[in-house]
Amino acid sequence: MALIGEALISASVQVLCDKITLTLFVDLFWHKKLDKPLLMKLNTTLLTLNVVLDDAEDKQIVNPAVRKWLDELKHVVFDAEDLLDEIDTEALRCKLEGEDQSHKLTNKVWNFLPSSRNHFYQSMNVKIQELLQRLESFVQQKSVLGLREGAGRQVSQRTPTTSLVLEPCVYGRDEVKEKLSKVLLSDNASKDDVSFLTIVGMGGVGKTTLARMLYNDDNVKGHFTLKAWACVSDYDDCIKITKTLLEAVTSKPCNTENLNLLQEDLREQLRGRKFLFVLDDLWNENNQDLNYVRVLFITLGARGSKVIITTRNNNIASVMQNVPIQYLEPLSPEDCWLLLSKHAFGNEKCSAHPNLEHIGKQIALKCRGLPLAAQTLGGLLRCNIDSEEWNRILNSSIWELPFETSDIIPALALSYHYLPAQLKLCFVYCSIFPKGYEFEKEYTIELWMAEGLIPQVENANKMEEMAQNYFDELSSRSLLQKSSKSGFTMHDLINDLAMFMSRGFCLRLEERESHKIERVRHLSYARGELDVAPKFKPLYGAKSLRTFLPTSLDPYGYSYVNKKVLQDLLPSLRCLRVLQLSCYQNVTELPDSIANLIHLRYLDLSRTAIDRLPEVLCNLYNLQTLLLSNCCSSLNKLPACMKELINLHHLDVSGTKIEEMPVQMVGRLKSLRTLTAFVVGKSTGSGIRELREFPQLRGKLSILKLQNVVDARDALHANMKHKKDLKELEFSWGAEDADDSRKEKDVLDKLQPCVNLEKLTIRFYGGTNFPNWLGDSSFSNIQVMHLSDCSYCWSLPPVGRLPALKELCIERMKFVKTIGVEFYGRNGAYLTQPFQSLEKLEFREMPEWEEWVPSGGEYGLDFPCLQKLILNECPKLRGSLPCELPCLKKLTVSECEVFHDGRATTTTTNSLNYKSLEELKISGGCQTLLSLLETKLLSQLAIRNVVDVQFLPNCNRLQLLTLKNCPTLSSFPKDGLPTTLTSLTIDHCRRLEFLPHEMLPKLTSLDYLRIQNSCNSMRSFPLGSFPKLRTLHIWDCENLESRD
Repeated sequence: MALIGEALISASVQVLCDKITLTLFVDLFWHKKLDKPLLMKLNTTLLTLNVVLDDAEDKQIVNPAVRKWLDELKHVVFDAEDLLDEIDTEALRCKLEGEDQSHKLTNKVWNFLPSSRNHFYQSMNVKIQELLQRLESFVQQKSVLGLREGAGRQVSQRTPTTSLVLEPCVYGRDEVKEKLSKVLLSDNASKDDVSFLTIVGMGGVGKTTLARMLYNDDNVKGHFTLKAWACVSDYDDCIKITKTLLEAVTSKPCNTENLNLLQEDLREQLRGRKFLFVLDDLWNENNQDLNYVRVLFITLGARGSKVIITTRNNNIASVMQNVPIQYLEPLSPEDCWLLLSKHAFGNEKCSAHPNLEHIGKQIALKCRGLPLAAQTLGGLLRCNIDSEEWNRILNSSIWELPFETSDIIPALALSYHYLPAQLKLCFVYCSIFPKGYEFEKEYTIELWMAEGLIPQVENANKMEEMAQNYFDELSSRSLLQKSSKSGFTMHDLINDLAMFMSRGFCLRLEERESHKIERVRHLSYARGELDVAPKFKPLYGAKSLRTFLPTSLDPYGYSYVNKKVLQDLLPSLRCLRVLQLSCYQNVTELPDSIANLIHLRYLDLSRTAIDRLPEVLCNLYNLQTLLLSNCCSSLNKLPACMKELINLHHLDVSGTKIEEMPVQMVGRLKSLRTLTAFVVGKSTGSGIRELREFPQLRGKLSILKLQNVVDARDALHANMKHKKDLKELEFSWGAEDADDSRKEKDVLDKLQPCVNLEKLTIRFYGGTNFPNWLGDSSFSNIQVMHLSDCSYCWSLPPVGRLPALKELCIERMKFVKTIGVEFYGRNGAYLTQPFQSLEKLEFREMPEWEEWVPSGGEYGLDFPCLQKLILNECPKLRGSLPCELPCLKKLTVSECEVFHDGRATTTTTNSLNYKSLEELKISGGCQTLLSLLETKLLSQLAIRNVVDVQFLPNCNRLQLLTLKNCPTLSSFPKDGLPTTLTSLTIDHCRRLEFLPHEMLPKLTSLDYLRIQNSCNSMRSFPLGSFPKLRTLHIWDCENLESRD
């Protein structure tokens, strides 16, 4: 079968020609014993080949000889890239050595560098000559093959900017969405408590899009107490899928492989809750595994819980379903055209282009009703609003190729075929990501740049900007798809296309498969729990390998790798540009032979146990990205010569114990864009002034050990106010007591950041109050703020002025006694409603806090949007909570004395307007908050360590009830517990009278019951009274005699 679009080399050839003409590169030939005429001849030969590549790419579709010519030429071009990169690295080495000796590159420096390099230059001349001979043979063959200059097809240009939203446009699914929505909102959709909605259809027909529409529907969101989404395409056993489900629910890592423990943890998370799960792209046909998943959900969920399953396999749906299967058919021609035209014209009406509408409808017919095909073709057509180009696409021979044997949809192949050459390189590289793998934009861009896929220019910032444009372009064409707030994926069919186009050069080394990989350049593999030596045996022959990338669909999993991989294999792969070793727990050090990897640009050691970095690491002059995050066990020092890594763009040391930055490190690293942590040192050259060199820093930065700042004026020289691309900032002093509060305030004052900041954390600040900039309304982008351990501050900053603030956490402010009007920003001059956007507010461990004063309400509610309020360990707090919290959904009050003061009357609590409250947790006092049980929407209640409560008031919608260590509690509400209750836990409530036997059958939804050290009066327990009970635990009920 003919391959299409296989020629990816025109962009590579252009990159080579650009490199040959760079000043530093040419200087090396001029000053050293390198043959400059030979270099120019190489450049001419490459350009001669480049002009026929477009014609070759078109002709190789039907001409196998041209296809073979292109395939072999690609390998020669890749070899040329490696050779010129080696020479380029030598030029950089000479430059650095010259700067160290004279701070200026002169002929004298060039001429007096060690003569031991002469052999290197001689060998380079020989290799260039051999390379030139190989390329000239391709020049001779091009005439025989009939390849002509400038005869190729026009590629699509960059997509014009439109107002088309990034959210997917959906047509033709209203009826099926409405039908499935009714099922989701019904608590009696099936005879089981948990209903399984299975959506079946071919790849690209829109199963995931439909599931996402249902999942994000506002009515559906309010119907379930818990929602989680899991992509399960790659999971083939019960442990993996249970672990995935648990991590989806908790958003936390889970490292155990014990199935029983996983089940218990998942049961605890889901107990009594009405949940909605989406299992996207289920492939596992093993009936035993499918039945396990089915039973697992049915035994855990409360009545009305739902599981949506998307799959291409009807057999899977038949096993899982307990409501009718939803078969998703292709779109009608009309809906397919609407979708295609939406992506082609944006918000502009297609009637504005009558000459294109007829052609477009014919193209839509060829999409065969697949939304994915319509989206990608629409993105392609948007680049060329021209009838001639649309006709060219309509009549392309690619539609007629026998793609059935490769599962490549012609519409997708066309979208690829018309991509600009540089975008092809970037798209095809993404084939190393496994199906279902979520990747971030910045991560992908760093890989592209490390691999040399972005045209080389002198300004690294412009290269990153170009790479971002490439990524956005691929996304706008639906070749990369948004999957979460910060993540992207490739649709399975798009992934198949990328793999098809990259075969022979990119490879995913799957288990139980064998491959010939001698000529493979980019390789990824599934990281296992234990990666043993035989797994990597084929790689010893892959001497041209550039990418070593372990991947995992489990972002939290830890692994171990055979030591020989690190000591023997990796140092032998001298062409490596990307080396990722993250999450390998037995990686404690790098061998000195790492210095052999002179091409290396990307090194990821995050979440390993690395305890030292060898000094030879600093000889890797091309290194752009060094990731060391969460190597927190013992890494406390960076190599002294880090300043030699002048191409370093990204350095991540967050979560390490680095004690001090190397002297003058940052002063030399002019290309640095990401620096996650800067540890202020005491020695000259490691102080905070060093940060002045980096106005281009972006993302997140933590400035630690600020107590080491000697002169507050040095903080001003850090120039934080002009670092416009920083989004997250942390200022942290040492945990020890401040020795000069005035200096610490002065330092923080002079560290005033740019108003573009989105998140701010301040820890261990020793000033008695905060500088004026903190809380100023000009910081209109701050969404999250944490103030922690600011032990000497006696008041809070006026953060109520921040219009975008959504989350505020205040911890261990030991001197704060009163939170008053200054907190809201009411100082006589500021007249706007405070906390306009605040959704989450936490106060923790505030030992002296006594009074919470409202603002007065003159300009509206104090917290109009607050959804979650947490008060923890505020033992002296008296009086009332804010009275008007109309949006509050979750309230947690623990170890506080709110309302214990006799001056606080019950009318205070009765006046609380918490009409949206769904979840209430009380611990250690605050029993008068129990009046909130009458809130209509309350579904979860936990009361712990409350001494004075004697009975519970009525609460009609309760689903989860936990009572623990309430020694005076004696009775439930006289009308009993609501029928909606699914989970009941009673622990150390000895006086509590259990419900009368005649009330027990009313608990028709109860599926979990735990009684421990409680209900001393209970003599018997009627097991048959609970129709839905699945889990029962009874311990230490000393008077229980029988079970009826």
